[in-house]
Amino acid sequence: MNMRQWSDLPLVLTSDQAAAVLQLKRRTIANMLDRGELRGVKIGKEWRVNRVELIRLMTPSPAETSAKATPSTLINKGGVLVVKAEPLDDLTDFILNEREQRVADLIQQAGL
Repeated sequence: MNMRQWSDLPLVLTSDQAAAVLQLKRRTIANMLDRGELRGVKIGKEWRVNRVELIRLMTPSPAETSAKATPSTLINKGGVLVVKAEPLDDLTDFILNEREQRVADLIQQAGL
């Protein structure tokens, strides 16, 4: 399926079309529909999925975005607040890229 933006999709897609858009197997789409993770309408033996539903599935909910924005928790250990945090993938990538860039700059400055 050739698409550049969501509006290129038909308003209603078959499970095969939805699978192609999401780059999943048709069986995975059927399982998601059966479990209610993806909403659709079953007509006979075939599922139909609204384009808006695919957009909803691919858009993070506010709870997911706020959970990613605050990956740390405060723990009270004997009156001392300790921050327990998980590293962010984006932050880790940023730090690694920044480090590589600085090393490259130092090597260039040194003329090596």
